Formats: sequence, structure tokens, C-alpha cells
Amino acid sequence: MKEGREPWTGALIQGYRHKTWGTLSLIEHCRGLDSEHLDATMPGTYGTIRDTLRHLVSSDEDYLSQLARVKASESPPDGPVPLDQPADRFRISAPHWEALAEDVDLQAREVIAPDGWRFPAAILMAQAIHHADDHRTQVLSILGECGLEVPRLDVWGYAASHGLLTRSAEPWYQARDERPGGSS
Repeated sequence: MKEGREPWTGALIQGYRHKTWGTLSLIEHCRGLDSEHLDATMPGTYGTIRDTLRHLVSSDEDYLSQLARVKASESPPDGPVPLDQPADRFRISAPHWEALAEDVDLQAREVIAPDGWRFPAAILMAQAIHHADDHRTQVLSILGECGLEVPRLDVWGYAASHGLLTRSAEPWYQARDERPGGSS
């Protein structure tokens, strides 16, 4: 473990890396869609694929600005934007999330949201991960509803794509001399 790093930091960094990989992978996947599909939506989702990705990226920037106590970047103009715009914006903010995760004092620091709510920074840090995952899932649902390919963006897919998964020579329950679920 890195000197001064809290035990939770490694997991938090992996969460942010997954958020970045999943979001950029989804945006890249959607770049190949035509306008009809980018403007598709379904009940229970934020809106169209295009609007959901814009919202995801803009909210991520807002959360980051609240934690870092800096002014958020300008929102993209209304109307359709090429998907490389939100991808570029997300790439810029990604390293800042990892830097914040390394700040061992940050999780307890008080954050005051623009609407006046106060809470520990750890809540907003967790919300950033959850929010991105929630909206990526909504876009995946829309893709599936349209009969389009749905990319694998879960944590296992991230781990596999980054060489973080290896197969053991024997199943875990044999290695521990136990059976799954603790029963013999």
C-alpha cells in the first residue's frame, strides 16, 4: 500500500477508473450510431442517448467542481453535439477524480452543494460513481430496446480489459478446502 494511503483508496480509485473506462467506452460505442438511434429513448430513462450522455458528463464535471472547490467548466451548447465533445470533456476530468481519491482527508471534508445542502465529501464521491453507472445502464437499456449491440461495461469487463483478471489453477473453494456458500 502506498505510504499515507487509506485502505479504501485503492478500491475508490478502481471505481473511478471503471467509471472513466465505462463512460468513454460507451461514448465510443455510440459514435457509430446514426441520429435516429442517438435520439432514441424509452420510459424509465433520463432521455435520449445523446441527452443522457451529455447529462452524465455535465453532472460529473459539476460534482468534481464541488469537491475541488473550483468553478465548473462551461456547459456545452444546447442542441446536438458531436460525441467527441463529451468524450474530450470526460477525459480531462478523469485524472482529477483519481487525485481526489488519493486525498486522505477529503472524505470527511464538508461540501456545500449549490442548493445549500451540506454533506461529507465521501457522499459526493460515491454519487459520482453511482450516477455514471446509472446513466450508462440507461443508455445500454435503450440500445437493447432498439435491437442494437450492447457493450459489456460492468466491472468484470473493465477488469478483463485491463488485465486484472487471471484464472486460478483451482477454484476458490478447493484452494480454501471449502465449498461455495460455506456448506460441505
